[in-house]
Amino acid sequence: RADAAGWLRYGLPKEVGGQDGTNLDMAVIREHLAHKGLGLHNDLQNEASVVGNFPFVHMMLEYGTQEQKDLFLEGMLTGGKRIGFGLTEPDHGSDATWMETSAVRRGDDWIINGGKRFNSGMHSATHDVVFARTSGKPGDARGITAFIVPTDTPGFSVDYHWWTFNMPTDHAEVSLRDVRVPNSVIFGAEGEGLAVAQTFVHENRIRQAASGVG
Repeated sequence: RADAAGWLRYGLPKEVGGQDGTNLDMAVIREHLAHKGLGLHNDLQNEASVVGNFPFVHMMLEYGTQEQKDLFLEGMLTGGKRIGFGLTEPDHGSDATWMETSAVRRGDDWIINGGKRFNSGMHSATHDVVFARTSGKPGDARGITAFIVPTDTPGFSVDYHWWTFNMPTDHAEVSLRDVRVPNSVIFGAEGEGLAVAQTFVHENRIRQAASGVG
């Protein structure tokens, strides 16, 4: 109903049915809605809102291949596809360039090993954007690659969900053991995954802060 009313996609570009709402617009809206408390108008912990927050749509438009756009764009808006965000690790948070999760190429596939902490959205995710080092050395900004991994891939395990402030969350502890994915699931350019991650953070953090103020 929110989509039919023209609210749901407000913050998205017109090419996907939005109204080109700015980050400032979205911050004001989210502060207002959060101030009203929980209800059908929104539950921002789960990113359910009559004015939707879709950072992955922005990312997909900027970095996705045409095949990925065809597969994910509409599903992300209607709920058929839900994508988690796996950047932070047990020993690496504020500086993700030191991540230990790695991916090694084997022919046309990649083998991913490692672990993620506070992996967002895993209570309902069909796919997870996993960031892994594919080249370079710890601390390098280049050499990190983003992979869109189906959550039912063998070796991909959602071990448990963390509690924060004595409340359950959708932020999971994830293990990856010899997770094999095809080259086609790389999100953005190989070795340029940090730019993909920063796009998510730049879209989302100001809106989450505004929700907290509300």
